[in-house]
Amino acid sequence: MANWLQQLANWYDRRQQLKQPWQQLRYVALDIESTGLSPTKHDILSIAWVSIHPPAIQLGNAQYHVFAHGQEIDLGQSPTIHGLTKDDFVHSSDPKQTFAMLSRALNDAVMVCHHKGMDWGFLKQVEKAYDIPMKPLAVFDTLAFEKKRLEKAEGAVRKDSLTLSACRKRYGLPDYHSHHALTDAIACGELFLAQGYSTNTPLNSMNDFKSSL
Repeated sequence: MANWLQQLANWYDRRQQLKQPWQQLRYVALDIESTGLSPTKHDILSIAWVSIHPPAIQLGNAQYHVFAHGQEIDLGQSPTIHGLTKDDFVHSSDPKQTFAMLSRALNDAVMVCHHKGMDWGFLKQVEKAYDIPMKPLAVFDTLAFEKKRLEKAEGAVRKDSLTLSACRKRYGLPDYHSHHALTDAIACGELFLAQGYSTNTPLNSMNDFKSSL
């Protein structure tokens, strides 16, 4: 009974925080590069995140980590995978320590990503594997937000118009050519701020646009 009441209290507290003007909340933009697209079958190769206190991205506390999974990564005939070389995997991070750090960063923050289905899916697998809770206030999916906006304005939406690069281009943001977790986390954070401050689709509070956890 006590556990149920605590869960209810946590839910209510989260709802109250999300009712604030969105600029008053803290955000964590995150990107994951993996060996494949399935969170249940593939491994995280690298992860990066950066805190956002609107209107600024806190680049000074950005985090970037690579995981070798205890074995040498086979790059095949390619010298890199997701911008990573064999030298990067030599200096890999400890997964449990890294994900514990991420758990603390997400506490009382809204997670921002450009494909909730994949990124949040991988983090739920992390929860199971390492018994580390990932409890952000909510998840803001920049892809889903842009899809909803385009459907309202134009009707049909092409898949290639929802890539991170294509979404950024519509807001006049520069194109980052390197496919790298830290670059993409920052790029996602910039897109989120552009979406939030856009006069065409202004945000009011995260309660209006949050994704369910």
